[in-house]
Amino acid sequence: MLKARDQKEKNLRKQLILDSAEVVLERRGLHKLSISAVAKEAKLAQGTLYLYFSKKEDIIAQLTIRSRQKLLALFHQAIEKTEDPLEQLRNILQANFKFYNKYRLYYELVNFYKVNAEENEPPELKQTSRNISALVASVLDRAKTQGLIRPSINVAEFTYIAWAMCNGMVQMVDLSGPQITSELNKPTEDFYTTYVNFVIEGIRAH
Repeated sequence: MLKARDQKEKNLRKQLILDSAEVVLERRGLHKLSISAVAKEAKLAQGTLYLYFSKKEDIIAQLTIRSRQKLLALFHQAIEKTEDPLEQLRNILQANFKFYNKYRLYYELVNFYKVNAEENEPPELKQTSRNISALVASVLDRAKTQGLIRPSINVAEFTYIAWAMCNGMVQMVDLSGPQITSELNKPTEDFYTTYVNFVIEGIRAH
C-alpha cells in the first residue's frame, strides 16, 4: 500500500515537472529551457528534478512523447468520423493542421528530434513516431485494398512523403502566413485545404 502511494506521488511530481517545463517552454522557447528554470517554476529544488530527469533533453523527450500521443489521439478522432479510408486520410491531414494551430508548442515538439539530428531518440519516443506512421499506413492500406487509390502507390513510401509534405506546408504557413493570406486573398486554413485536396486527388484511383 505504501509502495503504491509512493509511486503515485512520484508520478504526480513527475507530471508537475513536465507541466512546469511546458510553461517555461511557452515563455522562453525550446533552446532556452534549463533545469534551473523548470525547478523554479515547479517550486522544487534542482536536486529534486535530477531525481527524475538527468538532463533537460530528458524533459524535452518526455514532452515530445506527450505531444505525439496527443497528435495520435487527434488522428484517431479524425478517422472515426467516416468509414471511407480516403476521407479518413483527408481528415488526418486536416487534423494535423488543426493540431498546429491549437498546440504550437506541441507541434514544435513533435518534430524536435527530427530537426535536431544530433539528439538520439529514446526507444519510447521512437515508438510514438511509429504509432503515428502505422495509423496512417493502415488507412492507406484499406484505401488500396478497396481500390480507392492508385495500385502503384507504395503505402510505406507515401506515408513518409505525406508526413514530409505536411511538415513543409505547416512550415510555410508558419513563416509566410500573412504573405499567403495577402497575395492569395484566402486564409491559411483554405490554403492548406487546397494542398489536402491536391494530395487526395493525386492518389485517387481513376
